[in-house]
Amino acid sequence: MPERRTGRKMLVTGAAGFIGSHLCRALCDAGHAVIAADVPNADWWRHNELAISATRIRCDLADVRAVAALARRGPFDTVFHLASTVDVRRDKALVGRMLETDLRATAHVLTTLAPTARRVVLAGTCEEYGDGSAPFRETQREVAVSPYAWAKISATHLGQLFAKVFDAPVVVVRPFLTYGPLQTGDMLVPAAIRAALAGVPLKMTRGDQTREFNYVTDIVAGLIAVARAPGVVGQIINLGSGRPTRVAALARLVYKLCSSAAAPKLGAFPHRPGETMRFFSDTRHARRLVRWTPRTTLVDGLRHTIAWMRGHHSHASTSIRA
Repeated sequence: MPERRTGRKMLVTGAAGFIGSHLCRALCDAGHAVIAADVPNADWWRHNELAISATRIRCDLADVRAVAALARRGPFDTVFHLASTVDVRRDKALVGRMLETDLRATAHVLTTLAPTARRVVLAGTCEEYGDGSAPFRETQREVAVSPYAWAKISATHLGQLFAKVFDAPVVVVRPFLTYGPLQTGDMLVPAAIRAALAGVPLKMTRGDQTREFNYVTDIVAGLIAVARAPGVVGQIINLGSGRPTRVAALARLVYKLCSSAAAPKLGAFPHRPGETMRFFSDTRHARRLVRWTPRTTLVDGLRHTIAWMRGHHSHASTSIRA
């Protein structure tokens, strides 16, 4: 007999992704009925690994008819709009793609789903701050340093328009750099762990940049806290620890925790042109409005991530311009 859910109906877009999968797991564990939506060619391996009991929907959010069909599965108590094409290259050829997959999709979500939802949590990105001055505050002017950042900034402004002019229950969150189990690709933490477990040096820059690193379950808890918090509609809220760490120190810590015989190869690459050297959040808004702050220490989060990757790591991608 299927489990009877007594919670609310939730929609997560970008649900097959790294943060989206962990969010779906947390919502299902809390007893909510979760509709997990992602692109038609999405790979749901994370949901399989986490044994997530959400209802999976393949949906192109840039297709207004597909979004209308998705809306008929509602109304939803909360819409977590995480869907996005993440590509931070400074390539003007990406403008059209970002316009279609990020901005148009967000417009369809806000137009079609927001009117019947209690809350829409619109996921922006810390990339919206670009090369601005850290710590990044929600009130400072955004700086578009890539087509992706431009699209996210535009989506943030669109969300605020809907909140202010159309009385839509939209709040924008800006998660900062996030890591944890089930993360793949060439982000610094998984790349460093793969290299350390393989016993090879991670080729990187000098690593004197500062970044903050947030464990995925903390960011998920922040998303859920924002969805529940009163008086936040129309706001922009950073989700991060606000604790900067030098990239070189992070890489060395990963190798130490992996008990690796190798070490990161610092200085193998030059910094990228226009590299932002200080990149971390101001957390006062989240603490005051949402009463949320991350709980997982960097050491504990890395240990959990390393434990997962010991059974799943690949020896590929052992160089990164971090």
